[in-house]
Amino acid sequence: MEETSPPLYLNNETVKQLLDWDKLVCVIERVMKAVSNPDDSNMVVQPPRTIMPVPEKDGVLLSMPGYSKADDALACKLVTAFPRNKQKGIPSIIATVLLFDAETGKVSVVMEGTELTAWRTAAASVVATKYMHNGTDVLAVLGSGAQARSHIQALDHFFHFKEIRVWNHRFEGAEKLAKEYKKYGKPVTAYENAEKCVRNADVIVTATFADSPILKGQWIKPGVHINAVGAGVNHHSELDTDLYKAASIFTDSMSAAKVELHGLANIEVTIQGEIGDIIQGKYPAPRGKITVFHSLGMAVEDVVTAKLVYEEYKNRNA
Repeated sequence: MEETSPPLYLNNETVKQLLDWDKLVCVIERVMKAVSNPDDSNMVVQPPRTIMPVPEKDGVLLSMPGYSKADDALACKLVTAFPRNKQKGIPSIIATVLLFDAETGKVSVVMEGTELTAWRTAAASVVATKYMHNGTDVLAVLGSGAQARSHIQALDHFFHFKEIRVWNHRFEGAEKLAKEYKKYGKPVTAYENAEKCVRNADVIVTATFADSPILKGQWIKPGVHINAVGAGVNHHSELDTDLYKAASIFTDSMSAAKVELHGLANIEVTIQGEIGDIIQGKYPAPRGKITVFHSLGMAVEDVVTAKLVYEEYKNRNA
């Protein structure tokens, strides 16, 4: 019988060290385009995520499998959400990614998924911003968690903002994040007031668990681009109705949006299409308008990111 070796294990810190913004954004842009043009060479398979409650534990297990033919990559991200973990001093949300050998189905790598998720989500926002922004003087970020941090890193890496602002519902969170970036010479300012934070911003990121609007249409200027990546009761809690009705809205996956953003229909808001449609030229980039990228997070983004991490690991350890 053929002897098999156990899967490689990569923790969050190692995953972070193996990731590179330029390489990652390149593969994320390509796969976002492939989702909107799934011909045979660009075949992408990503069924709807499954959400399984864990009775009596107040927990949830999510499963997000996916396959990219162009990358010869097969993976599945498993996410557990256990709110009671806060009382035990451990994270409430824990992500793990299994990367398989696409020929045999054997598990090649088990990697922690927190950094991977933060990086691939920010990379998708970079792609959307690339095609829809109208200026890069001011970046305003609402939130101060992992997604806020990764978005500042990624967006500033590509667009070199003159000013970066941060707001959080707990001001100390915004202060902490601002101080973290000032150490690197970044012009980051913490704001106690969300309206002041976003006034005259060119690009805005919402990355919170807000269950009611934290960003209002009357606060922002024409032509602003918004990356809405936060979650809460639903995926459209952070922006108010006036903003939605004034904006051109795009997402990463229309099939996912029909499920997870179905509530927008109740306020007569229509999603124009996918970012991949703009990349392909199916839709012109909506320059000069308020634009919203509703990031839902696709399984195939995890898949290609995990494959990129593994390839980099092999290159460094050849």
